[in-house]
Amino acid sequence: MCELFAFSSSKPTRARLSLDEFRLHGCATGPHCDGWGAAFYDGKYAQIYREEKPAAYSELMSFLLNHEIYSSCVISHIRRATQGSISLQNTQPFSRESHGVRHVFAHNGNLMNFKESCIFDRYEPIGDTDSEFAFCNLMDSVYSLWSESTPTLDQRIALLSKIFS
Repeated sequence: MCELFAFSSSKPTRARLSLDEFRLHGCATGPHCDGWGAAFYDGKYAQIYREEKPAAYSELMSFLLNHEIYSSCVISHIRRATQGSISLQNTQPFSRESHGVRHVFAHNGNLMNFKESCIFDRYEPIGDTDSEFAFCNLMDSVYSLWSESTPTLDQRIALLSKIFS
């Protein structure tokens, strides 16, 4: 199964030490050899870096760790493929734009027989993982909630509770 790392901070911070340890799980000290990705938010925008190779041996990951990237929200994922091929399009985190905001999604686990039940309206998967199918399905489901303004936390929770009940 995959591993996730995320943090949220009131002030932009470097995640260097935590990400450095996390990347080692990507094929050096852990079995997660099938790709990695990291999203660094700056306001409504997230800069995303991904590769289908192991994080532990990635020159791009080393580059990111050696540069001063500050963010108040970081989402990172290292992959151990259970569904979908080992490829860049199946590497997380996934992202989609909606109403001027870049939404990012990373998932750990297996959604058995989920893909067959999905019907997409606005957002379609690029890859073939259950995780991306779930993300696109979720984005389709919540699209209208954001159509007029940013929903409150209570509105978001109510809609997600309805979707997942």
